[in-house]
Parts: sequence; C-alpha cells; structure tokens
Amino acid sequence: MVLETKITKLFGIRHPIIQGGMHYVGYAGLAAAVANAGGLGLVTALTQPTPEALAAEIKKAQGLLKPGCEGAVGVNLTILPMFSEVDYGAFRDVIIDSGVKVVETAGRPPGEFVEAFKQNDMKIIHKCGE
Repeated sequence: MVLETKITKLFGIRHPIIQGGMHYVGYAGLAAAVANAGGLGLVTALTQPTPEALAAEIKKAQGLLKPGCEGAVGVNLTILPMFSEVDYGAFRDVIIDSGVKVVETAGRPPGEFVEAFKQNDMKIIHKCGE
C-alpha cells in the first residue's frame, strides 16, 4: 500500500519522508540512500567548503540514484551569521545550476533567495529550528 500525501505529490516522492539538512552528515551517500528508498534526501550545502565542492557533491548524489528511483535529491542551504565570510550567492547559483528541484533553507529568513529559486521552478522548504 502506497501512502499518497500532499508531501509525496509536491515533491514527486514515494514516501512522505524528508531527510533534513544536517551539518557534517548531509553528504551525497546519505541523500542518495534516502532518495533511493523513496524519500527526499538533502545534501547539506555548508558542509562543503566551497561552492565548487558543493557542485561536485550534488553531482555525486545524483550519480548514486538507481534507475527508476522513486525519491528525489535536494539541497539544504542554512543561512546563519558565520565566523567566516560565506558567499551565499555562489552557493545559491550552484544549487540552481545543479538541476535539483527542491531546496530546504534554514536559519534566518531566506527572502533574498526565494525569487531566484522560484524563477527556476524549485520547491522551497524553510526549516525553523528552536
């Protein structure tokens, strides 16, 4: 029996399972495993040291998807004050250029990124933590 929900329809996944972005855990292998199991797996952008490394990690995750995969791979972009300068615009561009259709934002409000994601037909989840 397949459980069809608003989440499965919205993200085109078999199961209503979303693996949230997790710093130092959200790598290609985990994201692809969740997607291959029918959920939404997320590569965590800021776990990667550079936008170029993120591009490679997303490509790696996409390459690990099995034929007929009923899940999806997306990207988490956490927007927080950092101890070092982060080029969020470059990370945003890599996410858009990767072809993923789902981005999870977290941290502060993602207003400055929303329009660019929407213009590229991406679904946006904003995760609020406490």
